[in-house]
Amino acid sequence: MVVVAFITAAMIVVMSAFNGIDELVKAIFSNVDAPLTVVPLEGKVIPDSLINENALLAIPGIVGYSKVIEEDVRLSHENRYAIATVKGVESSYANFSPIDTAIVDGQYLLQLDSLPLAVVGSGIQLELDMPLREYAPTIMEIAAPIRGRRISEYKEEAFNQENIVVTGVFAINAELDAKYVLVPLFFARRLFGMTDVVTSVDVFTNEQLEQREIATALQAQFAGTAKIVTREEKNALIYKTNASEKWATFLILLFIFLIACFNIIASLTMLIIEKKRDIFTLNSIGVDTRGIQRIFIYEGILINLIGAFAGAVVGLIICFAQQKYGLIAMTGGAVESYPVSVQWPDVVGIFITVISVGTLFSSLLVRVLVRRFAGNAMMTARGAS
Repeated sequence: MVVVAFITAAMIVVMSAFNGIDELVKAIFSNVDAPLTVVPLEGKVIPDSLINENALLAIPGIVGYSKVIEEDVRLSHENRYAIATVKGVESSYANFSPIDTAIVDGQYLLQLDSLPLAVVGSGIQLELDMPLREYAPTIMEIAAPIRGRRISEYKEEAFNQENIVVTGVFAINAELDAKYVLVPLFFARRLFGMTDVVTSVDVFTNEQLEQREIATALQAQFAGTAKIVTREEKNALIYKTNASEKWATFLILLFIFLIACFNIIASLTMLIIEKKRDIFTLNSIGVDTRGIQRIFIYEGILINLIGAFAGAVVGLIICFAQQKYGLIAMTGGAVESYPVSVQWPDVVGIFITVISVGTLFSSLLVRVLVRRFAGNAMMTARGAS
């Protein structure tokens, strides 16, 4: 029972840990990636004329959107340089994206009257050695390549250079913090010369609703010109890797449980040996071999059932304790403690799997053992009598 309980608890804890990581990844990318993104089918841009605001907001489940211009640039500050991605967004972007909750220095502010402002990732701030000062504005230069101009031929004139004041720093994860600079859309249009086109449209939805249905309705508006990409599809590699690791670990633990089932068989074997005279007595009063088999099979089921139940309770206690008290800390991580998320379908699935596999394993081997030992027991008992 202890072995079954231990394996069951381990399965629940490990699966809940992977669920916690999955939710953490989704939360991290939700800061910069909208639930749905409209991207061009061909080329790199979408004409503004194809984006119909009334039609977009008329789709059930869509709560807002933002036109986006996203391009790579060179940043500089006091003779320090970095390569990053500028993401130009509309003023309503923060109303739907939780990016403002990730600000760790300064404030989320992209525009003051007609003055464009920028918010950068903490990795970029570190690379440029660019502290935010209260007594003076922090100015950063952005250089964007001008289309059609070769760097080898035009040198510095191949870049459109703009200065911008940095007002805030966000921290999400190492990759995103070293990649993104958020600026107003009108500044990005001027910087990249995209006066009437955008590179994508971020669409924000009610995530309690079915995203596929919203994406299908949205796709109908952009048929033949653009496609709809979900947040999971944009970061498919990360999500698939996490899911693969989760189920691979589950299969490893299940294999360990199969090995642990031999402990149950060993216990039942010893029990059958000890109960030789009782088996003879039961046989003498009319209980056939199948009836005797059922007795030991039920005992195997009982061992699995009690062990699985106890393990489930222990596993859930560990998970809830981690959620509430943060028993295992993540020093320097995106969160203070290791993320854990208990999902009841997983718990029920593990419970059923443990009982089913344990019962099947026990039943098959008990039938063989009882046939072997029952005959020996009756012969021994007759000899003793």
